[in-house]
Amino acid sequence: MSIKTLRKRIALVAVSALSAGLMSVVAAPVAFSAEAAGDIDFSTPSDILNVGICTYTNSNTINSTVAVARSGSSIRLVRTTLGAAGDNTYLSISGPAIFTAHSVADGSTAGATMTPTTITDGTAVAGDLTTVLLTGVGTVSISYAADATSNPVDTITISSVASCANGAWSATYSLVQMSTTAAGNATSNVDVNTSATAGTPMYIKLQPKDAYQTAITTGTLMASATNGAKVAWGAAAAGFIAGAGSVATATPTANHQLRVDPAQYATTSTTVVTITLNGSPVATKTITFHGEQAKIVIGTVYAGKTSSSDGAFTYTFQDTAGNTVPGSAAAVVASSTGTTITTATSILAPATSSTTLIGTALTDVMEYKLGASSSAGVMSYTCGSSAGTADFTIAAVSTVDGNTITATVPGKCYGGIATYTVATDKASYAVGEVAVITIEAKDSKGNPVADSSKMQAGSVSVGGGALTYTLLGTDAAGLTESFTGGKVTLRAQMTTAGKFNAVVSLAGAATSSASTGYAVTDGAVSNAEVLAAIVKLIASINNQIKALQKSLKR
Repeated sequence: MSIKTLRKRIALVAVSALSAGLMSVVAAPVAFSAEAAGDIDFSTPSDILNVGICTYTNSNTINSTVAVARSGSSIRLVRTTLGAAGDNTYLSISGPAIFTAHSVADGSTAGATMTPTTITDGTAVAGDLTTVLLTGVGTVSISYAADATSNPVDTITISSVASCANGAWSATYSLVQMSTTAAGNATSNVDVNTSATAGTPMYIKLQPKDAYQTAITTGTLMASATNGAKVAWGAAAAGFIAGAGSVATATPTANHQLRVDPAQYATTSTTVVTITLNGSPVATKTITFHGEQAKIVIGTVYAGKTSSSDGAFTYTFQDTAGNTVPGSAAAVVASSTGTTITTATSILAPATSSTTLIGTALTDVMEYKLGASSSAGVMSYTCGSSAGTADFTIAAVSTVDGNTITATVPGKCYGGIATYTVATDKASYAVGEVAVITIEAKDSKGNPVADSSKMQAGSVSVGGGALTYTLLGTDAAGLTESFTGGKVTLRAQMTTAGKFNAVVSLAGAATSSASTGYAVTDGAVSNAEVLAAIVKLIASINNQIKALQKSLKR
């Protein structure tokens, strides 16, 4: 029970008891607590005087009884709590409004005086009525106190406007959200999805609200779509109009939904959906409908290690027009595997946005090779005990027609590091130059080592300079630490002049170490170079003198 209702009931019981003679009036009666926030409310909108109210809120919290109303309207206020004999009501008004009437509950005006801006009532009782005329546009404040010298206990605020905004779409409070899921209502203006896999409709969910945060449930919503896309209000496709199907109308509800389907699913298409309320545009959405999967395209294939499950590859789907499209995860065709490659497992399905790879079933080195996330499909495969290459097949089912599409993966299974060589990109460098150092490794059968093979911490030393980063033997330090296609490329900056070697020593390999030599120059001119230049200069001068003598003898 609210405080206001409780006060009313106590007051009514007291009045009844006095009338029945059950209570006697003593010389010093205890008065009710008078003048409190919430004593005075807006009368109900059904009151004929309140036709201009756009919206209102009555509250027992101080300064929280508020309304929006049209200028020129007469607004009625009602005292909702019963005062005691001698209680006072003092109202003062500011802003574009005046008081035009005040009466106590029995209809009389005894004990009350009124001016256009003030009302004093010494016989306040529940049911007292006050009428306010809005004379212009602006903010009207009505202060409520015991008397003219007391501090107000509440302030009633009316925003006087030229016209109400009831039923008019508010971009601030309305929600429009797209999702490929039919269930649920709009929760924000951020789309969950902007594109859909072939065979999946798009749902545009709405919460239509006006400027007063009130649900709009009158008027006409209309939706239209370009490129032959079909629209229907509600989650069911039964609402599609045969033939055209690109326009749909409905009366709005507090939570509304529009279903959108493309004209066809074979190839990727886009549509622009426009939604209007009573002819005024309120929302526009662009939707991409991806075409059906018609082809699997194999991307990068990384070689696995024998007797290991660290091989990996990427793949994508294409529709009949060659557009890259999302779809369900592919699976290995068991009959295509054998002793070299025994099985393959899906890690990610091709999607419209990148999905995190870190932390998946891939080995760490493959996660870093493929990147932190991928929008392409990703699968890993397991190598048997014998090294070599072997093709195997993966398959997927198209989402609309249910066709099975396949692709051949050129699988590779190699061993660990057995032999290796090292080479630089140049034979000579100047101080400050960066040298490119390539280590090439092979397994015991001469194949490039598996792509999961890594350099070891501190396994490379560079004379006359240093690597541009430290080899830690971990994937996080950089992809250059792991082999791809049997090679690792490192970089070193040269700092000292002279003749040096780059030396690589990898433990556990048949090759104990490998090195390559190079020169580093500092750009300074040596004494021998200076002497040679002087000799050349003298010889040039002598030749010029001889030529001059010869010309004079003529």
